[in-house]
Amino acid sequence: MRLTLHGFETAPIAVTTPGLTLSQPYFRRGDCMRRVLLVAFVAVSINIVTTESATASQILFLAPQFPCGGTPLTCFPGGLGFPVAWGGPNYVPINLSTNSLIEEIDLWGDGANAVGIWDSTTLLPPLPPIVIPNHELAAITPGSIDVTTTFFAVDGVVGAPYFFYRGSLHTPIFLPDGGRYYVGVGGFGLAGASDVVWHTSSFATNVDPSTLSGRVPGMAIQVVGQVVPEPSTFVLFGLGLMLLCLRRVSVRSSTR
Repeated sequence: MRLTLHGFETAPIAVTTPGLTLSQPYFRRGDCMRRVLLVAFVAVSINIVTTESATASQILFLAPQFPCGGTPLTCFPGGLGFPVAWGGPNYVPINLSTNSLIEEIDLWGDGANAVGIWDSTTLLPPLPPIVIPNHELAAITPGSIDVTTTFFAVDGVVGAPYFFYRGSLHTPIFLPDGGRYYVGVGGFGLAGASDVVWHTSSFATNVDPSTLSGRVPGMAIQVVGQVVPEPSTFVLFGLGLMLLCLRRVSVRSSTR
């Protein structure tokens, strides 16, 4: 006997009197492997589609420079006692989502350049909790990044020129964990809307908190890249079906 629900025919069931009893499911080895291959094909196809959806680059983080105006574009301090630009070396904070793939780091200023990526740590009491750079995760050397320089504006106080530096990494940097990171920035970077910038005398692989001094306002920075999707759950489903299939084949062989 077969049942039909909403136009879809179900698997055969055994009928007994007075009720219905489902027949024991049975997979032949060939049928089982065909099902595994079908699910694997679907899983790979879906995974490819979801991966392709992440190929479009996007802004992962943006801390804009303080407003500049006029002709030519002229930048002034963001407030009384604030600078137009911060001199490095500085650790500039950025916030990223899980599975971020950094392809580009953009800066504004005079000779501003990215030198690496650091993770963060929190200083606990007796001091108030403060987030600071911790360990260098990836170094950025002159040979690992292509920088395109474009005139941006002039300093409204001293008339010095400022530029926009678009830095395209040769090899993107993948950060699986979301949260606070720091970009090491040398040169002069335009002040901007980031969180507290940490100034130091020199960059270090493992940052010594005693060498840091906080700077407010922050610095302008833009990070461009992709958020890589998690692997499709269909892959796990396919593996589960394969294990079930192999188990049924093994049990049937052992009972012969």
